[in-house]
Amino acid sequence: MKTKEQLKLLNLLDWERQTIIYPGVTRFSDRGAIKDMSADGKSCEIVYSSCSEGEVDQMINHQIQAAQSAGYELEWKLYGHDRPHCLGERLTAAGFEADAKETFMVFHANNEALNRFGVCSSDVRRVTSKEELKDVQFISEEVYGRSFEKQIDFWGFMLENHPGNMSIYVAYIDGEPAASGRIYFHNESKFAGIYGGQTRERFRQRGLFTQIVAIRIREALSRGIVNVCVDALPTSEPILRKRGFESITHTQPFRFLE
Repeated sequence: MKTKEQLKLLNLLDWERQTIIYPGVTRFSDRGAIKDMSADGKSCEIVYSSCSEGEVDQMINHQIQAAQSAGYELEWKLYGHDRPHCLGERLTAAGFEADAKETFMVFHANNEALNRFGVCSSDVRRVTSKEELKDVQFISEEVYGRSFEKQIDFWGFMLENHPGNMSIYVAYIDGEPAASGRIYFHNESKFAGIYGGQTRERFRQRGLFTQIVAIRIREALSRGIVNVCVDALPTSEPILRKRGFESITHTQPFRFLE
C-alpha cells in the first residue's frame, strides 16, 4: 500500500505529465492521449493517456493510424498506476514492442540525506558547450554499441538554447572520459529528472555512478528542487535504494515499430 507521501508524489507526477512541456517538442492532446512531437516530426511520445477499458483498443488503433499516416516513430510511456490496468497488454496485442520495465524512484534531497553518497573524490566536470559533448558521445557509443549522433545533436541544441533545462556531467580517470549522466529541470516542475547514468566497462566498480548521481542531486538542491526522480533499471535500483531513493511506481516504454 502506498503511503500518503507516495500518493501525493503520484498525483503531482500525473499533473506534471499532463501540463509540463519541455523544450524541443510540440504538445498535442488527441482523443485521450497527450503526446509530444519532436521538432523534426519524426518521433512522437505519448506521455499520458486516460480512457476506460472499453475504449482502450479504439484509442490505441487511432494512435497507430495517426503514426502510420504521418510517418513518425511512436513510443507510449506507460506508468504502473495508469488506467486501465490492461493498457500494457492491449498495446502488446496491437503490435507494440515492450522495452525493459524500470522502477520510478524518488529521492528527497537534503544535505543530511546527501551524506549517504560520501565525498566526491573523482574528477567530475559539467559539460558547458556542444563541443564538449564528444566525450559523452564516446562513452555512450562504447557502452551501447550504436551511434548517438541524433542524441548528441539534441543535447547540443539544449545546451545552446535551453541551458537551464539540462545539465550533463562527465567523470574522468587520468584525463580519460569514464562515465556520464544528465539531469533535467523545468521552471514549473517540482521534480528534477536524472537520466543516462553510464560507465565504460573498464572503469566500473569505482563509485563513478554514485558520484555522478550525487553531483546531480546537489545541483537540484541548489536550485530548490527536493524531488529527484529516476527510471531505474534492475542494475541500478539496489544502488539507488541503498542511498535513499524510494520506489513509487514503475515505467515501461512501448514502441510501435511497423
